[in-house]
Amino acid sequence: MDFKFTCQRCLHCCSGEPGYVFLSKKDIECLSSFLGLSEDEFLQIYARKVDYGLYYMFSLKERDNYDCIFLTEGGCSVYEARPVQCSTYPFWEGICDSSSSFLKEGDSCPGIGKGKVWKKEEIEALLEKNKANCAYILWKNQK
Repeated sequence: MDFKFTCQRCLHCCSGEPGYVFLSKKDIECLSSFLGLSEDEFLQIYARKVDYGLYYMFSLKERDNYDCIFLTEGGCSVYEARPVQCSTYPFWEGICDSSSSFLKEGDSCPGIGKGKVWKKEEIEALLEKNKANCAYILWKNQK
């Protein structure tokens, strides 16, 4: 299945409603390096622990209005090092399951249905990249 999508820089996916941007170990490494921080410093300043019972996962913090912590008037301040979850949107499981679910996502993303035609192979590669980018887990019994 091929889909048309070109980001319109509307920033809706980065703002306006609560959500999670779960971070993998690689995301944490890239972002902390990009910002010139240790991984621990990065996690303390820019991430929040999300409690999943036996473990925590880390998500980017949000501002009080639910904007991503890295969203500025000019867009993403860490665009070059942004998490895989961000760089693969809207090519996520659930959204790409069918043409109708992809087009439905267009209700909140004006780039869907416009611009570049993404071939099935490209989409599958992005889906796999997102799947392989497992969220970093901190077990509660870990120090």
